[in-house]
Amino acid sequence: MKLLIQQHHYDNEIAGVLTYIYSLIPELEVKGIEVKSLSTKQDYFIKWLNYIIWSDIVHMNSNHLAFAILCKILGKKIIIKYHYSFYQSAHTNYQKMSFKERLKLELSHSLPKANYPLKWKLYTAIKWLRLATRLMTATLADSHTACSNFLAESCAFPTLVETLYNPIKIINNSHTSSKVISQPYQFVFVGRLDPSKGVDILLKATQILQTENQDFRVVIIGDGTEASQLTRLTSDLKITNCVSFLGKLSHQEVLAIVKDALALVVPSRWQEPAGYVVLEASSVQTCSIVSKMGGLPEIAGPHSLFFKNEDAAELASSMRYCLNYPDEAIHRGFQSNQYVGETFSPARTVNQLLDICRKLYP
Repeated sequence: MKLLIQQHHYDNEIAGVLTYIYSLIPELEVKGIEVKSLSTKQDYFIKWLNYIIWSDIVHMNSNHLAFAILCKILGKKIIIKYHYSFYQSAHTNYQKMSFKERLKLELSHSLPKANYPLKWKLYTAIKWLRLATRLMTATLADSHTACSNFLAESCAFPTLVETLYNPIKIINNSHTSSKVISQPYQFVFVGRLDPSKGVDILLKATQILQTENQDFRVVIIGDGTEASQLTRLTSDLKITNCVSFLGKLSHQEVLAIVKDALALVVPSRWQEPAGYVVLEASSVQTCSIVSKMGGLPEIAGPHSLFFKNEDAAELASSMRYCLNYPDEAIHRGFQSNQYVGETFSPARTVNQLLDICRKLYP
């Protein structure tokens, strides 16, 4: 079988989609599957054409309508995987509903308010065009998958959307001793610095713990549009002595810091479908504290700690628990490592993907 994997990123981007693909390819090759991958963002049309002709099955990882149309013209079966929310209306607030109800809500959600400037009103047409593009691409696909049960359900399609988890390779599966973790204990955030990621909630929780004279550090890794505002908030909250902003780091540097942390904190305020950073924390035996949003609780697993979205006091309570019972936090990291090794192994994901391929291409 010849499998073509499509994505819409540059090779040097840091993206969960690329991490997913790079985890798949070695396992597919071990099983004797011929694999090629291409980027519809950076590769030329002639390469699209040659690779599609070569393939038996095309595994798409973006809603690229032109590419999907070309695949169908050339008679190829498409397995599409959704990595991000299909609807903007489900970005922060989500309720289960039918496909018809979801479309109605999505259209009304994109309507401009009366006091919006003209250019913003015109942008509504662009939003509807993008939705139409996503829907037409979905119609052309022969099989639909999503990176979490939450995302699969939120699509609300009349047809089945299977959950195809993002795989992660376990780096260490031996029990960790508390002596290898630096003190004072550290909590780490990794991701974009923008409002949807909720870093301000982490900073407010940090202030609560600092008033209790807890000895700890918070490390924030990443950059983004909110970097300067978060730096000012850190100063306003008078917590600069225990918060460090490290900016953008390499993947290896990030993993080393996460491995040395007492816990990873993911305070997202948007319905995050499946945070890869949670899987990476579990892969190095670090437990996670995540908000109850989207697919995060599902991906984090039963051994992580959870708090209500936007609730800095509840986040502070989870962080306090880790500080008061560090051995328990470390043990949770070990349990999460075992859970991820079983549930999100590359072999398991590849076997499921190949089962779908065989149904389309016996």
